[in-house]
Amino acid sequence: MRHPIYLPLSALLLLLAGCASVPLEPGCERFGRDGQVCLLPPSALPALDGSRLVTVTRDGQAQSFMGLLHIDDRNLRLVGLSLLGTGIFSLVYDGHDVTAQPADSELHPERLVVMLELAVADPGALQPRLRGLELKTGEKDGLEARDVYEHGELLAHIERSQGPLTDATLSISVPPLKLSVLMKPMPASTSP
Repeated sequence: MRHPIYLPLSALLLLLAGCASVPLEPGCERFGRDGQVCLLPPSALPALDGSRLVTVTRDGQAQSFMGLLHIDDRNLRLVGLSLLGTGIFSLVYDGHDVTAQPADSELHPERLVVMLELAVADPGALQPRLRGLELKTGEKDGLEARDVYEHGELLAHIERSQGPLTDATLSISVPPLKLSVLMKPMPASTSP
């Protein structure tokens, strides 16, 4: 039985895949109708090790799960767990391949890696990796903002709180789908 979180995440990833009319370049993933994002190697991403409470909201319905994210110079790993600790999915990106469990997941793990890279990578490193897309960055009300456009249409709006990435709250909204993803850091558990 599929976990209920699959539905909103699958919808997000399918929208971002769109209906392609431009051939996909090697090492790139579809983002929008004709846009592509060529994945950065994990070594080009900021190191990160932490857990987040992830809340996906679509059509006013919210679902939450825990996300464990680890990025080092060799791998990006993401594990999704129910709030009770049951495994939902896991993925690993080694700079060449993205593997996921369960293997038949509707989560499109490559597109999850794209969304994570768009949210955490240095914008200067991202810009040359975009094909048919425009990335605009700015700051508003103490938040770093990133907007991804295709042919002038906003595909995704990403906000990140200031400070170290390990403590940052990330918010991703996809206006065409009326869908949002909020990722809040979970404090490390302390032993008495």
